[in-house]
Amino acid sequence: MTDMKVGNASFLMALQLADSSLPIGRYVHSSGLEGILEELPKSSAQIAEVIKAVLLHGSGRCDAVAAAHAHRTFCASDLEKLHAVDERLLATKLSAPARNASISCGRQLAKLAPQVWPQDVLDQFCNEVQLREVAGNLAVVAAAVSASNGIGIEQTVLAELRGTASSLFSAAVRLGRMGSAEAQIHLHQCVPFIVKAAERALILDLEEMSSTTLELDIAMLQLQRNPLRLFAT
Repeated sequence: MTDMKVGNASFLMALQLADSSLPIGRYVHSSGLEGILEELPKSSAQIAEVIKAVLLHGSGRCDAVAAAHAHRTFCASDLEKLHAVDERLLATKLSAPARNASISCGRQLAKLAPQVWPQDVLDQFCNEVQLREVAGNLAVVAAAVSASNGIGIEQTVLAELRGTASSLFSAAVRLGRMGSAEAQIHLHQCVPFIVKAAERALILDLEEMSSTTLELDIAMLQLQRNPLRLFAT
C-alpha cells in the first residue's frame, strides 16, 4: 500500500461545524421565507433571487462582517472586544424574531462547542455567552469556534454565507416549494454571490454593518401570528 499523509484536520472540523446534523436548532428557522411564500407565492427561480438578495444585502452585510471581525478578535484573544462585536451584530437585527433565531442557535453552539472542540479561550468565551442574558449570535460563536481550530478567516466567512443560503434552500424544500435536486442546483448557482458577499464582508468595518432585507423582517413578524406555521421564524 502506498504511504499517504493526510493533513489539514481543520478542514474536517469545518465540515463537522457545517453539518446539518449539528444540534443547534438552525433547521427550525426559515428567516421569514415561510411568511413571504404565504403572502406572495413564488417560483423556485424567484426564491433563489430572494436568497441572493439576502446574501448581498442581508447576511452578507451583517452576519458575515461580524464573523470576519469575530475571527480576527478571537485570534487576538480579546474577549471583551469579541462581546462588543456580538452586541454590534445584535443591534443590526431589526426584528425580535431575527434576534431570537440568531441567539438561540448561537447559544446552543456555545453550549456544544466546549464538549466537541475544547480550547481554553473558546471555553471561556462560550461560558461567558451562557452567563449573559442577551449574547451569542450564531455568526460570532461559529467564527470563534472556527478561529480556535485553525480555520482561516476567508473560509469562516464563506462558510457563514454558505450556511445562510443552504438553510434558506432547505426551508424552501421543506415548504414544498422546490425539489431537493433543484435546490442544490440553485445553491451552486449562488456561489458567485457568496464569494462576492464574502469579499466585501472581509473589508467592511463594524460601523458599516447593515441589513436591508425589510421584506423578510416584516414576514417574520407576521409569521408569529400564524398558529399553523411550520417554522419558528
